[in-house]
Amino acid sequence: MTLIWMLWGCKEPVTEVIPAEDGSLTLRLVNPTTCSWCDAFAELDEMRIDVEQDGVVVASDTFAWPAESLGLPALDGFGVVRVRVYGVGEGFVVSYGQTPEIALGPGQKLDVAMLFAPVNLALPVSSNMRAGRSQAATVTLRDGRVLIAGGYEGNRTGVLSSVELYDPATGAFGDAPYSLPVPLAGSIVVGVDTGERFFVGGASTAEGTRSAEGVMFIEEEGTMESVRPMNRARAGHCVSQFRGDQAMVLGGHEDDAAHGDFLRISPDDGEWNFKDQPFSDFDEAKVSSCAPLVDGRTAVQGTSPQSTGIWAYSEENVGAVDPETAFLATPPMDPGAGAAFVLGASIVGLADGDAWVGGGVDPLSGQLAEARELRAASVRFDPADALPRARAWGELMALDDVGNMAWGCGWRDAAQSTPLANVEFFNVETGALGPTVELVDVRRGCDLAVLADGAILVVGGALEPTAELIVPYTR
Repeated sequence: MTLIWMLWGCKEPVTEVIPAEDGSLTLRLVNPTTCSWCDAFAELDEMRIDVEQDGVVVASDTFAWPAESLGLPALDGFGVVRVRVYGVGEGFVVSYGQTPEIALGPGQKLDVAMLFAPVNLALPVSSNMRAGRSQAATVTLRDGRVLIAGGYEGNRTGVLSSVELYDPATGAFGDAPYSLPVPLAGSIVVGVDTGERFFVGGASTAEGTRSAEGVMFIEEEGTMESVRPMNRARAGHCVSQFRGDQAMVLGGHEDDAAHGDFLRISPDDGEWNFKDQPFSDFDEAKVSSCAPLVDGRTAVQGTSPQSTGIWAYSEENVGAVDPETAFLATPPMDPGAGAAFVLGASIVGLADGDAWVGGGVDPLSGQLAEARELRAASVRFDPADALPRARAWGELMALDDVGNMAWGCGWRDAAQSTPLANVEFFNVETGALGPTVELVDVRRGCDLAVLADGAILVVGGALEPTAELIVPYTR
C-alpha cells in the first residue's frame, strides 16, 4: 500500500510517500484555521499514528517530530479501519485528528481528509459563513459535509430560507443549490429510516411568528420541498423519534389544547403528513423538551408536573396502548429530589432506559435547573451523576454511542439576555466531566454539528458570520 501524507495547516506542507505492492491512501491533514494558537505542529516532540479495526489498535508507530518522517504502520491485509494521529508535547497529547471509518481494498486509491488541530480549544475557521444566522438547522450529510439551513438573520431583523454547506475537506463554506421553501428559524430536523430528513416548524418572522411548515429534504436528489403542514403552528417545540419511520411533535403552539402532531407515512396515499394526535391525560401545550428512550417511549419535560413524565407509546406496544392516554405523569407520585419544571431543557436517553435531563429555566422564578435523571420505572427525578454547568436552550450533541456528549452555548436566563459562550464535554453514562472550551465569539443562538471525524463545528449567533472548530480529546 502507498501512503501519501499531505499535512496542510499553519506549517509548510509535508509529504511522505511510502511505496508498497498495490493500492494507495492519500491522507490529508487539514487545519482550516488561522490564529496564533491554531498551529497543530507547534511545541510537538513526538507524533503517534494508530490504525484501528473494530475499535482495536491493529498497528501503531511513533516518530520523533520533526526529526523523523511520518509513515503508516505496517498492515496485514485490508478492511475497514480508522486512522488516529496524535501530536505529543512533553508527554501530553496537544494535537489530534482521526479519520472516519475507511474501507481499504486491493487496488483502491482513496483520498481522505482529516482535521488535525490543537485539542480542546475553539479555533476560528478562516472561511466565513455565507450569511450571518442564528438558530439555524444543521445536518451532517452522508458525504461528510454539513448543511446549515435557515435561521434568523445576523441582525435578527428577518428569517432566512437560504442554505449553505460546510466542507470539512477544504474548510470552506459555500451556497447550497437548494433552499427551504419558506423562511424558518429554530426548525427541528428529524431523520427517518427511509432516508428523508424533515425540517419541522419554527419561527417564520423576526417577531417569532410560529410556522406549521414541514419540509422534506432528500440528500441523494438534492431537493427540499414542502409536505402537508402540521395541524398547529409551532416554535419552541420538540420532536421525538417514535419509530424508525415516525416521530411525535409536541408543544410550542399558542392555544392550550393538548394536541401533538404525528409525522408518518399515510396508509391511504403513501405520502408523508402530520396526523393530529389529541391527548387527554397530560398538558401537551406546556411541553418544551422531549427525547426517545431506549425502549421507544418518550421522555417529556414541561413547565408543570402534568407536562413532565413519559409518553408510554412505543414500537413494542403499538395496537395495545392508546396513544391518547399513554402518558405516565409524576402526580400523584413523588416527583423526586431532582424535580424541575422548566423551559429549554436538553434530554438524552441513557443505556439503562432512564433519561438524562440537563438544565432549563423556571419561567416564573428565572432559576436555572441542575441536571437530573428521569427514572423510567418510577417516573421520578433524581440528581444526575453528570453535572455540567446549568444552561437553558443549550445545543446537546452525542459524540459517540457510549455517552460522550457536547453541550454548548445556550443562555443563563429566561429572557435570553445572557448567552453562554462555551462548549462542555462530559459523559452522561459515567458522570465524568471533560474539558470546558471557551468560544472565541459570544454566540446568541449557536448551532453545533458533529463532523464525521468527531470534530465539532460551531456556527452562527455571532455579530459576524464566523464559525469555530473544536477537536475534543478526553482520553
